[in-house]
Amino acid sequence: MNVINFKSEPKQTPFAPEWNYYLAEDHIVNVDFNNLQKFLKNKEKEVLKLNSESDGYTGLGPNSTTAKHEGYNIFKWKNSEIKKIKNDIIDLHNNFLNYLKIKIEKEVYIKGWFNVMKNNTSIAKHLHNVTPYCYLSGNICVSCDDTSTIYINPINQINDPVTYESKNETGKIILFQSNIPHYTTVHKSEKERITIAFDIMLHKRNLKNLVKLI
Repeated sequence: MNVINFKSEPKQTPFAPEWNYYLAEDHIVNVDFNNLQKFLKNKEKEVLKLNSESDGYTGLGPNSTTAKHEGYNIFKWKNSEIKKIKNDIIDLHNNFLNYLKIKIEKEVYIKGWFNVMKNNTSIAKHLHNVTPYCYLSGNICVSCDDTSTIYINPINQINDPVTYESKNETGKIILFQSNIPHYTTVHKSEKERITIAFDIMLHKRNLKNLVKLI
């Protein structure tokens, strides 16, 4: 596990900003990503028939699997590779919290969807959550070719943004605080870029299609 930390220097005035944001990345080695890619592509037509919701400010548009994310949760699908991925997310989540010495005494829920990017497209700058219920989000690369995901320090993102560039590699998984903005570089390959994105939550609230993670 590689932990990335956006951390401010000690404040010298009462009004100076402070920040301390974390990301963690690792590699999944027990999943057949070729089979998973085929499974998701077979599911694509089914998902695209669902009603469109917001594409989450990604810029992928209303006819993307991303824009249908309210209508499905990949972690409800019966697939052996997705089951393995769920367990890998649990492991990274627990290792990440142990590293930060954080204890959670609540049930943990997850909602997942998949993104498909064609040639010459990219995911625009966006974030997942800034509410009081904000927790963790994540991304897993299923199929990629020479792209990166850029994570931005939420405080210092305008004049001279402080960023972390995560090179996309098949099997790479990254967890990040849901309020961290991120975007991708342009996908220039003819091969589709497919990723799984997810939100982890500690409160069910009134959200649809959540499943228990832990």
